[in-house]
Amino acid sequence: MGYRQYLILGLGSIVAFSAYADNKIRGEELIVVQTTSTDRQSFVIYKGLKDGISKGQEIIFGNENVSFVCKAVEVNRLYSLWKPVDKNMQIPFNKDDIVSYNSHAYGNVALDIVADYNNLTPTVNFNEIYKKFRSNNNYSTKVSYNSGLSQSSSDVSADKNSTRTGYAFAAEYNYRFMPVFEMSFGLRIDSENYRLKSPELDIPTNRALITVAMTYHLTSLSQNENNYYLSLGAGIGTSKTIINEAISSGYATILPEARFGYLKPLSTKMALIVEGSVESLNSNEKFSNGTQQTTNMINAKISIGLRF
Repeated sequence: MGYRQYLILGLGSIVAFSAYADNKIRGEELIVVQTTSTDRQSFVIYKGLKDGISKGQEIIFGNENVSFVCKAVEVNRLYSLWKPVDKNMQIPFNKDDIVSYNSHAYGNVALDIVADYNNLTPTVNFNEIYKKFRSNNNYSTKVSYNSGLSQSSSDVSADKNSTRTGYAFAAEYNYRFMPVFEMSFGLRIDSENYRLKSPELDIPTNRALITVAMTYHLTSLSQNENNYYLSLGAGIGTSKTIINEAISSGYATILPEARFGYLKPLSTKMALIVEGSVESLNSNEKFSNGTQQTTNMINAKISIGLRF
């Protein structure tokens, strides 16, 4: 065999190996369809120039029923618009459908240089499917039950302190400024009851607080769509207490509140949150006669809610 034949064989081997290596690296993904045109001729996905998509690129899309080749006709940094190569093909996808995305195309079929059983199971991109909770801003609502761990009041002796229990409702706007970090801004309404031992007396307290929190999502430790998170928060607002029909009012502060939570997506648009927290809460209130009352509390809370 001559020099030229060896050269051709060598180049052929390099091309085949490169194609195989590229296939191993890129593989198949699952993505969410952002929207579909009314005429069923095009659709949009959340992949653009930043993901290596270019105008004219051909990709195989499919669901459990059909797979077909599409061409990118419009591309910007974040999104891309796709149309089937076969002009007689109508898009079988709907908005928010989860479809497969395969970058290996040859004509109208997929091409694998060497068969690999691992490719039978697409790589699930949870950051793409659940971007509502992984990269986008969202809202959350929570209902909490809290119990006092300790309390000291300026006008109550320590041996008369008893248990403080209550409920809270909170609503927050969560601003995701980094993949794992977010800032939350919210409103919280508290309703608590404190029972004195001697004399026996129930003392209700109501608070309205503005809150802010910094959250770190532990997505790197998760192998599925769920994740744990840690938060550190603070708050300030009004406080009103009724003692034997006498009303004292003033302000209350939370500094700090430490939270440990669990987030579980129920769909691509809604997620369940379960959270435990401990907070240090201080109130400074005054009666109509000018008497000042200062209270320092450590509370433990368990919360359940939704993100959307």
